Amino acid sequence: MSFFEAGAQVTFTALSQIGMSIIYVLLGISVIVALGFFVAFIISVRKGQYDDTYTPSVRMLFEDEVVKDTSVDQPIETNDKH
Repeated sequence: MSFFEAGAQVTFTALSQIGMSIIYVLLGISVIVALGFFVAFIISVRKGQYDDTYTPSVRMLFEDEVVKDTSVDQPIETNDKH
């Protein structure tokens, strides 16, 4: 084994150990972020943010007051001549 091969082997081993510790750090950070999102979700559910999902989407389709149409019984005029 030459000097360069031995140096490469030592460097690879050192990087491998550093790489594994980085994975553990990233795993810990991802668990903390996931717990943060979970806590935010629980708080929003308890405050009632997800209680009614249907009414807001159709609220604009309904009128404020119901107006009765009195012209229903009148005949419709057409311009058709047979």
